[in-house]
Amino acid sequence: MRSSVITLALGAAGALLLAACGGSTSPYGGGGGGCTPTSAKICTTASLQFSPATLTVAAGTTVTWENGGGGAHTVTSATGSADTYDMALATGTVSHQFMTAGTYNFYCKNHGANGTPPTGMHGTITVQP
Repeated sequence: MRSSVITLALGAAGALLLAACGGSTSPYGGGGGGCTPTSAKICTTASLQFSPATLTVAAGTTVTWENGGGGAHTVTSATGSADTYDMALATGTVSHQFMTAGTYNFYCKNHGANGTPPTGMHGTITVQP
């Protein structure tokens, strides 16, 4: 009897958790962990992705990455990127200002691989003039 009460309680908690995760109204997708992507903010997710994976901004925009999925991540410029940055993102946020028009590929050194383009946990920022 005790195991059925525990199973029922765990099932109810799981259903509430799933319901809470499915309600993102952001046009950029859900970030997870309470992080909501915006037109200049990218979230990490528990599924080891950046959300959104692609972002388009105007030159001079500061883009912020927020750790929404827990775990330690990095935001690292990929080979061939027009800018160089390597920021640890264990908790909280990191930011980088993109001054020049171009395409900027980035990845997480812990969950992705550098390349042109990178693989694994990666993303692309397109900066327009």
